[in-house]
Amino acid sequence: MRTAAIVLIGNELLSGKIQDENAAWLARRLRTLGVDLRRISVVPDDPAAITDEVRRVHRAVDHVFTSGGVGPTHDDITLETIATAFDVPLVRDAELAALIAHYFGDRLQPDHLRMADVPEGCELIRTERMPWPVYNFREIYILPGVPKIFRAKFEAIAERFACGTIHLRNLYLNADEGSIAALLRQAQAEHDVMIGSYPRFDEADFRVRITVESRTPDAVDAAVVVLLAGLSPTAVVRVDAPISDRS
Repeated sequence: MRTAAIVLIGNELLSGKIQDENAAWLARRLRTLGVDLRRISVVPDDPAAITDEVRRVHRAVDHVFTSGGVGPTHDDITLETIATAFDVPLVRDAELAALIAHYFGDRLQPDHLRMADVPEGCELIRTERMPWPVYNFREIYILPGVPKIFRAKFEAIAERFACGTIHLRNLYLNADEGSIAALLRQAQAEHDVMIGSYPRFDEADFRVRITVESRTPDAVDAAVVVLLAGLSPTAVVRVDAPISDRS
């Protein structure tokens, strides 16, 4: 099992001027790859805040994904801050600088070339799917904040992170959470699963959604059997099919 953290960087996120789209998307995408996301954090465009957070999560997980702060403007400081955080110099990659110069042509400004300044030792991942390289510094994947580009760059390297499947079944119940809490604890204790409980207060035909998940499909099915055995039939609105029965 691999673990990951997402660090969102930008004053605009903390002020509410921009609503983040990247963390929720990447959380779902990592899940499909079997990666266990442990943390999502948001920090301002402040070198000390970026340094502290990236260092902390880098020690705790296998992969870190940052979002934002890699453009040509004054507040794009992610690359230089990560270099400082790990006590390495910022160096200009000649091939990337040439790519940037070719792209902008007569519109090229010195600040455009800041995007070619990377922490020394940074891997620039080039693929056929993405002409612009993805920055990888010691398993810190430094991604842009623009959602369309963020997603395209991640998809170009997504196969790197595949590490199995997380299996999930849902139970939709007409029940009060308090009345089923003990049963949920029992099912989780008896099987290698994680159980979540999510109440609904709108016009849905159920009152609470129960999720049962594990990397072992048999464990999920067995835990669901325990839950169904302990629930009143009138409380069960519907249940996902057993994983073992799915095509």
